[in-house]
Amino acid sequence: MSIKQKIQNLVSPLYNKVWHGPKGKIRERLKRACDDMPHKQRLTVVTVLLTAFILIAFFVFGHACYKMGAGHARQTIEVEHIRQLELPNNDNPEVSPKIIEYEAPR
Repeated sequence: MSIKQKIQNLVSPLYNKVWHGPKGKIRERLKRACDDMPHKQRLTVVTVLLTAFILIAFFVFGHACYKMGAGHARQTIEVEHIRQLELPNNDNPEVSPKIIEYEAPR
């Protein structure tokens, strides 16, 4: 048995207990609560929740735009200029002849 399988065997029950179990219970409870509601009341709840979500989204977007406009989101960027590299000359003794032969046009 590999180490990966051993870790998976240890983590899998914990993952199921923490994530899959509660998620299924919450889904069942929410479905039961929605099924018990009359149609008009369910429509009202969905409308209120959608409206709350839209208002929160507008608030977050507006706050971000305000911060950008006020300059709070601005950060100074320092530009570092690139220097020119020194290229070797053909008469430079530091360059090996193999490199010169390789770079020669074919």
